[in-house]
Amino acid sequence: MRNFEAECIERYFLAPGSSGPIASVYVADEDLLDIFGVADLEEARKQLIKTLPHIDILKQRFSGDMAPRKGNAPDYVRILVFLCWMQTTKTRQPGDRDFRDDLLAKQLNEYFTGFPMNGLDLMWEHLKEFLWREHRIELVLPENIPSHIRRIGRTLQMAFPTWRHKVELRKARDLIPPERLLDPLTVANKIQTSKMRGETMQSFVYNFEKFDDARKRGVREYMETPFWQAWYSIVAEEAALEDIEVAEGDFGEHELFRVSPLGDRVAISTPEEALKFIPKPLGKLVRNGVVFLENLGFGRYRAGTSPSNILLMKSSKLAECDPDAIRSVAGLNAGWVVANFRNQIGSGVQAASAPREFGWRDGIRVGGAYLGRTPLAPMIAGPMPAAIRVEKNGKPIDMVRRDDGLSFQNGIHSGIFIARSLKENREILLVPRANEVGDIRRLSFDFSREISEDEFHHDTVPSLISSVEEWSGVRTPPCDELVTIGEALYERTARGLSFSEAIEIVQRGMPEDDRPSEWDLLRSFSDAGWLEITLLRHFPVRRILQNPLMAERVGSDLVRISGPTPIAVLERLHAAAGAAGAKVETWNGLSKWALPRYAVRCPNEHVRRDFIGRMAIAEKPTPKLALADVGNPDGVHGYQVIGRLDEERGFFAVRYDDRVTDGLYRLERKESRNPFLYRSVVDGKPVQTYVSPSVAILSHHLRAGGPLFLHRDGILEPRRSRVLLPSSWARWVSDRVLCNAAPGFSEGGWRYQYAIGASSLLPISRLVPVTEQEDEEEAKGTEWIYRFLASASNRGRAIHDSRSRTTRIARVMAEKR
Repeated sequence: MRNFEAECIERYFLAPGSSGPIASVYVADEDLLDIFGVADLEEARKQLIKTLPHIDILKQRFSGDMAPRKGNAPDYVRILVFLCWMQTTKTRQPGDRDFRDDLLAKQLNEYFTGFPMNGLDLMWEHLKEFLWREHRIELVLPENIPSHIRRIGRTLQMAFPTWRHKVELRKARDLIPPERLLDPLTVANKIQTSKMRGETMQSFVYNFEKFDDARKRGVREYMETPFWQAWYSIVAEEAALEDIEVAEGDFGEHELFRVSPLGDRVAISTPEEALKFIPKPLGKLVRNGVVFLENLGFGRYRAGTSPSNILLMKSSKLAECDPDAIRSVAGLNAGWVVANFRNQIGSGVQAASAPREFGWRDGIRVGGAYLGRTPLAPMIAGPMPAAIRVEKNGKPIDMVRRDDGLSFQNGIHSGIFIARSLKENREILLVPRANEVGDIRRLSFDFSREISEDEFHHDTVPSLISSVEEWSGVRTPPCDELVTIGEALYERTARGLSFSEAIEIVQRGMPEDDRPSEWDLLRSFSDAGWLEITLLRHFPVRRILQNPLMAERVGSDLVRISGPTPIAVLERLHAAAGAAGAKVETWNGLSKWALPRYAVRCPNEHVRRDFIGRMAIAEKPTPKLALADVGNPDGVHGYQVIGRLDEERGFFAVRYDDRVTDGLYRLERKESRNPFLYRSVVDGKPVQTYVSPSVAILSHHLRAGGPLFLHRDGILEPRRSRVLLPSSWARWVSDRVLCNAAPGFSEGGWRYQYAIGASSLLPISRLVPVTEQEDEEEAKGTEWIYRFLASASNRGRAIHDSRSRTTRIARVMAEKR
């Protein structure tokens, strides 16, 4: 195990030695999980034992019969690391105190009573000489060794934190007031003024000094020191100081964690699992079934006791609330939901709302005006809603009364509107469409800042053939709600938009009934070329950017338009085409939730050049030919597993069976700004790592085998949950038939669909498995579930799918309009 030997020298001696002398070796259990790339500590322990020499050679090392030769590089460091780890691991039993009979014998399953340990000092001395000679790193070995532990004394004193150190930490803990147990200054003062008892305190003093130096430097650097990690574990034995955190997942689902003050995140299924780790006031709210959530940004929420409009609550408590007070609901599991209320509530009952300042709220700003398209138009609110009236051109207009104000009636509103309440006036200008975004204003996609959701599929196509082919399917004009959502997203994404804000816009803009998944609808904007979904390189969060408008020459007379085409762009498109003598063609999609495609028919090349010049848009660059999978086989360092793909539901579940090795795992690097990684483990194939969750899911299923898409009558549908074509491929498919991908109604529910031509199907089939038949029993088994989930009367209800053994939540409730 040459690599493991080198890893031990680098991690435990060279790295810490770069900042000063080394007087202790801290081997955390998490280090082994990271080094061996496993999630189970018992498995890591077995891997560590395998790295050790054969038991006969190991005994010769211990006894000194096989001593290190002076001048040679060390080949025994893994043995010293193992000995330090076995004294401090969480797997050590409380009553195990004897070095030979309890610790060493139980780990190696070998009898060591009375065994000579002269070789331990020989290895430590040889390592000390090597580090200084080769790296100028000073290893400080204990000199004050009691006679009764003469042979193992140095090994005992180098490890941290042993049971002796924990005894001292508990004594200090008992002398500090509970409310100041995690105050670093209080802890430092108490340790400095306490008399250390015991005979093996060198590593304790060394690690405390490292902590104190980090504390003095400020920020939160001290939290990463071994001393503070050990201190927190002692405090956590009696004090419940952790938080509950709710995080939006990769595809709109919500995940639940308990988070320690050290930043460690442990996935939990229900809030009740965190009761013994959280403060009592918060635990009382959990038992009552209503927990307030503080918005931390980037789709994360922390549980607290201060009143909030966003709550984590039991489904039974939600049923007691007034439906008109609910803004939106997202299912967490069968028993708990995340609910967004218009007014603060407590104990499941709506409370009286605090007086609100008189003014217009919740609109999409367009320059100095606001978008006047309902349901995304602003609403007027104030302390006395009954006294508010709204006028246009001096004439009162009818408004829809809400609990927290007045909203516009369904339709498109433009002009100046004045709201009056008592002696106060509030004026607002509404416009029917978004402003066109110029290149100067638009924030462009930059590979140095972002990673495309398509990852290595970005700007690749299944075939370099770009001609238009026939598609015989039924085309449907877009619904008004889709046009409104498109105007809002176009305006808000000019300078970049967070993924959670985009989802909120889609949710607000969709009707209450007869609606697909908000995530699928947002994905359709990406597949239509309007938006680019990206992952920030230096933060684990998504950001949505707006694509530029581009033109592509097709054949002898056609210009295919790619990119966002809101109303303002369409107006200029028609004007430029008319002035050049060309004609704009509108090609609707496969459902009312599909964005239309546009092409310009030109009688000759002169007209085509004239049109492109008038539009002043760039021509689409030549793409690259796609490959099915380009995974990264390299290992990951410093990451831990925080989720495993639930292949039935298409979400990364935070609870999963550790015994199953095959699967797609989500990895997080604690206390860093690195994006998540996704690790595909398939039996018999090399492990692959991905950055994009969508690409990771597609590639993982490709590696596992089996058909992923179903083709019927010119429609391509995914057969596996959350399996989608990369957006670059979907745009190429749309280019061929001039029909955008979108949710389509099929077999009682909304499913994501691609309109595909006969000649386009072959290149796609070479990249992903496509079947022409669906298992009839499987289709019948899920058809009733899709009908249940799509029914408006079942909003917010949970249903158990016995075939997949999962609980599913019916479509969430949208904002009342």
